[in-house]
Amino acid sequence: MARISVIGAGVIGVSSAYLLARAGHDVTLIDAASEPGMGASAGNAAQLSWAYGDAMASPALLKHLPAIAMGCDPAFRIRWQLDRDFLCWGLKFIANTRFRCWWNNTQDILRLAEQSRHELAILLKETDVEFDYRVAGKLHLYADRQSFAAANSGVARKNALGFEQCLLTRVEAENIEPALAAYRGEIAGAVYTPGDALGDAAEFCRQLTAWMIERRRVSVLFGRRVSSFVQTGGVLTGLRFEDRDELRVDAAIVAAGPQIRSLISDLPEARDIRPVRGYSLTIPRTGLAPSISLTDVKRKLAFAAIGDRFRVAGLADIERPGAGFDARRFDTLKLAASAVLPDLFERSDELMRWSGERPVTPTSKPIIAASRRIKGLYINAGHGMLGWTLALGSARRVVDLFQ
Repeated sequence: MARISVIGAGVIGVSSAYLLARAGHDVTLIDAASEPGMGASAGNAAQLSWAYGDAMASPALLKHLPAIAMGCDPAFRIRWQLDRDFLCWGLKFIANTRFRCWWNNTQDILRLAEQSRHELAILLKETDVEFDYRVAGKLHLYADRQSFAAANSGVARKNALGFEQCLLTRVEAENIEPALAAYRGEIAGAVYTPGDALGDAAEFCRQLTAWMIERRRVSVLFGRRVSSFVQTGGVLTGLRFEDRDELRVDAAIVAAGPQIRSLISDLPEARDIRPVRGYSLTIPRTGLAPSISLTDVKRKLAFAAIGDRFRVAGLADIERPGAGFDARRFDTLKLAASAVLPDLFERSDELMRWSGERPVTPTSKPIIAASRRIKGLYINAGHGMLGWTLALGSARRVVDLFQ
């Protein structure tokens, strides 16, 4: 049994703490925020995309990159930076847009997602945590015949891997989700994934943390920021903080999302992680809201009904780290959502706004590995837009590194 600290209390860190504690370790969960789940977990798209782990760097995105670079796509924005890390990350990203790289990366992500689904099934049997989880199914909506035809090959590849997906006409999609009859966006066809699920990631973090404190050997340090690591002969022995005494540890896992870059002097691997800012709007759920999760492929919008709330998430802004959010981007998101579901998003006084940074690698695959520099230090970060989907599978893999 080891004394292990997990730095970061979003879905990745909380999931890691859960599986480490289940393996019998003493775990301390640490976060600079006052409670768990306050980063990207607080307002993500809520979708558990078991069958949709497509890497961000793709041939399709490469074709669209000139338009993005010139600011012609409202869903994507790039702030160019004269920064070595940014340029290296960008070159690696472009290298991964080749079909072979994209498909290999996507298959790796799908395998990790399947591992997450397996671990979640175990968690649901073991714990009594409530986080509005349900198998909702998902519809990817394609606006034109060309993009819908291109989706056919992707469905065939995923079916060959054992995933259940099928192609639908708009009429067939409306039969599955009647709310689509009022959808004002173009729908040339849809891809239906019945097994995909959803849940409130922030509530998952809060509920599971409380459960672990009560039922497992887990303690928490919230409102505390790790500043560096204590080591002897290249072996980790403790953590230094900005505002408290050192904490003695046998090992530590850094699951701090984009904030991992603040520890880059000890974790050079973090140079491959860039923050990509996203936005979401959440409103009270009404009878007009779709029950099945939706992704509008053209507008890059994800819709999810989470308990008594309804959320739209989208946008991908590659900014300098810590740049903060742009209030005008909320207007961009609302305008896009209102164009297709005007009756749901017309009342701005009921909107809950969120923005946060997602940690993205050039491959879209997370870094789950032992530190090359300090023995006893591990990394579990870089999950991008799929942190919620990949959290428990990533936790299993990082725990396996201790075997």
